[in-house]
This record gives sequence, structure tokens and C-alpha cells, in this order.
Amino acid sequence: MNPITAIIRTTPTYMPAATAPPGIAVTAATSAAASSEVSIGQSPPSADIGIYNAKGALGNGQVRYVWEQDGIDKLSLNMYSAIQASSTASRFQGLGAALLEQLATNGGQRIAQSGLAVDSGSATEPTLLGLQQARLREFATDRVTFTLNTASGATVSLGLFNSDRGLAVDAEVLGGELTASELKGLASMAESFQSAVNGLAQEPPSLKLGALLKLDPTLFTGLHFEAQLQTTSGARQTFALQMDEHTRSLELQAPSGNVKMNFDTQGGVLLGSEAQRQAAVSNYLSQFDAAQQRGNGDEQLMTLFKDAFRQLNSVDDATLRPADHDSWSNRTSRLLLSGMADFNASLTTPEQRTNPMRPDEVDSFAYNVSQTTARKGTAANLSLQQDQQSTLKAAWHESLNPWVELRLNLDSESQDYRYHEVRDEASSSTRIGFVNNVLVEATATQQASQQERVRTYQKAELQSDVTTSASAEQSRDLLDTLEKLLAQDRQARRLGLASSLEQQLQALRSLWLLQANPALIDA
Repeated sequence: MNPITAIIRTTPTYMPAATAPPGIAVTAATSAAASSEVSIGQSPPSADIGIYNAKGALGNGQVRYVWEQDGIDKLSLNMYSAIQASSTASRFQGLGAALLEQLATNGGQRIAQSGLAVDSGSATEPTLLGLQQARLREFATDRVTFTLNTASGATVSLGLFNSDRGLAVDAEVLGGELTASELKGLASMAESFQSAVNGLAQEPPSLKLGALLKLDPTLFTGLHFEAQLQTTSGARQTFALQMDEHTRSLELQAPSGNVKMNFDTQGGVLLGSEAQRQAAVSNYLSQFDAAQQRGNGDEQLMTLFKDAFRQLNSVDDATLRPADHDSWSNRTSRLLLSGMADFNASLTTPEQRTNPMRPDEVDSFAYNVSQTTARKGTAANLSLQQDQQSTLKAAWHESLNPWVELRLNLDSESQDYRYHEVRDEASSSTRIGFVNNVLVEATATQQASQQERVRTYQKAELQSDVTTSASAEQSRDLLDTLEKLLAQDRQARRLGLASSLEQQLQALRSLWLLQANPALIDA
């Protein structure tokens, strides 16, 4: 490891050599602008030894780091090491966990630490340093902020900030004090928070939200997590996650495209059994794969989309349910539902005009999918309708020769290609109704249509223009089927036998869940 020289603004104090951690030499300065100089390494670097600058590149001269607080705690030691790194991922590695752990350890007392890069000969006047440290946070190239609302009414706020001028962190508790249980719960989230930061900072990004989404409702009522990062190419990438007891939203804007999702459990009344929800999630994931393949979508971006969908649905493993959620009428009313929270989600990629000879041919991918549920009436006289929809609009160029990369230009010799345009729509709708606690309606309708237009060019001349389409629609009355299954279930319970209703319904769910392929909608 290359040594770092760090100037820490503080009141000069005497520190015996025996109290310093191994490998860190601490000396007190005696100038009017008192500071302490900390060198990581076996000995302080001499003036003629090249050391890492703020971005990790070797400079011609010595770079000092002015530290906001004097300290050799775990967090500061992490920062002393991280500030040498050249990438954002390396600079943030372990930093979020260390900050969260230290905040929990010190009882929620405010933390503010930064390492500001200054030229070797620069003055370190306190007022100027304060302004520069503030600007380090305000104008950070990379930032991660995390806000956590507690059940006791306090708010936890954290921030990580990085730029070519240095590295900074903040943490504080606002509006109250954390209870012992909340402090313990906060510490337990450190690794999950760090894992989420690591996933977003890597290239390409990944979503590793994990236990960060599994908030204990007796300790925490919501969170807000944002990240604004610069990729190695200089492009911007942003991420935002917000969730409370019943709603959650996620948005990722990356150079390759955008992912957006919003979920609403309507107070938990829509949530079915774990098996029911897993079947619906699995069906959606297969629809997402089919859309990516059919529309020639970005595979890595679709992986992010699927990961987000899977992880945000996993929140409902622990979501609170209403007091009467498992009553017979409520369980029966959800038989034809997905069991998932209502949602809307989209994946889009930037439009590209890759053919200068025909700029009207735009490469694109836009996929939208949603679920909405309407409830009317009381438990005894109740009607529900759940609608699921998806749309896919995509277009792309494809080389006629799979072994030759397509490089379109104004030369007709480059114009050997197919131009695909896909337009797909799908929907499903289920209805279930009760009158005086008697099941009187149970219907399901599935519809799907697909259309693809393919134009083939050779040496810029149109050779063919072919459009293919397919569609299917199926409506079913499921009242008799459900009445028989419910009667069998009641009989099994009277005899003390295990219920098989869930397994029997599982085999039928393909009759009412969303299906975008017309060929898979049974006639």
C-alpha cells in the first residue's frame, strides 16, 4: 500500500507512541494553524516519493488530505485506506457498513468525517477548509443517501460522498433518540446496506437489496435510499428506492436504460398465501423473459428488471395483514387473484438511430406491465375485479449474415439487414362476487395479440416487407369449478384431513394469470 499523508485539523495534543495503532505514526504540529499529521504505512513518506492523489493516480508531488475530525476509529481508518482507490466501487467498499455500525455503536450521535485533497503547499485556513468540506458534499460526483424512519418517531440519515477532491460521510439521528432495540436493528442492517451500495457501484450495476427490504415493522416504518453515481465512461447512473408499510417504489436510470416500479398492497388486503404469490411472480418472470427475447431487449437490463421485481415482491413475506385477513370470506375472495400487491412497472432503453441512410428506422425497446384491483361492497356482499396488462413495443436492426457485424453507413454495400418492429399487447381480467356470503360469480378472461413487421434490405434495396400477426382470447366461467373445490375443502376439514385447495388451485392458475403468447391461451 502506498502511504498517505493526512492533515487533521484539531487542537494539538500529546499522544504517546504506545497509544497509536500499529502501522500509524501520529505527530503533533506546532504551527499556528494546528493540525495532526497521520501517515498510513510504516513511516511517513518523504517529499520525493510519489503517492496516490484523490482519484488513486500517482501524482508528481505530494498530496495531503485534510481530515475534518481527529480520530483513529474504524470508520476513519476505512476512509484513510479507501481514499487511495481509483474507482467509486473501491472507495465505497465497506464504507457504508462502517458508518452504519459506528452510528449504532455511539448511540446515534452525529458523525461527520471527510478527507479533502489539498496541494502540498496549500494553506489550511480553518474557514476556507470548512467551505471546501461543505462543497465536497454539495458537489460530490458520487453520492449515496439513506434515510430510515423509526417506529419511535426518529429519523436516521446517512450520506456517502465522493469526488476527485476527496471523500466524506455524514450520519445523524433527527427528531428524537433511538431506542436500544432500534440501535441493535440499525447495526444489523449494516451488511445489507453495504451490499446494496456495492451492487449499485459496480459496472454493470446489480440490485442486492436483500435484508434491507425486510424491515422489522416494530422498529422501522419506512426508508428512502438514493444513489447518484458516475460510470467510468462519464455517464450518470441514478437509483431511488422508497418504501413504507404498504407502498414501495424503485427507479433505476442507467446508460443502458430505465427501470421503474411501484407497488401498493392496499393495506395488505390483496396479499395471498406465499405459494399463491410465488406462482404469480414466477409467471411474470417468464413473461419478462419472453418479452426480452421477442423484442431483442438488453439482457442485462432485463436481469435488473427481474431482480427488482422479485426482490420488491419478497417484501410481502413480512408485510402486515389486516386482522380478519384469514377469515373464510376474505380467503375465498382472493381465490382468483394473483395474491400480489398491485403494481405498475416499465423498462425502456434509449432510442437510437443507427442507420444514417434511413434515420426514420429507430432502434427501441419499451415494455410496460401492471396489475390493478378494485373492491366494492362489504365482506358479505363483495365484488372484486383484478386486471393485468402488458405492452411491448420494440424495433431493431439485424445483419443478414449472423457472422458479420452490422455497421450501417451511407454506403449501399453496408445496407444488408432486416429491420424488425414488434407490437404486442396482453391482458387478463378476473371477477369474483358474493351475495350474503354466497359465491355467485367467478369469471376469467385472457387476451393476447402479437404483431411483427420485418423489412429486408440488400444493398439498400427493399427485398421484402412481411407482417405476421396472431391473437387469441378466452373467457371462462369458473363458478362451478370453485364451488366444487370449496365443497371438497370443507369436507376434508370436517374429516380432519389436510386441505388440498392450494395445490388444486395451483394447477389451474394458468387459466387466469397474464399470458402474452396467444398460442398458450387454451382454446
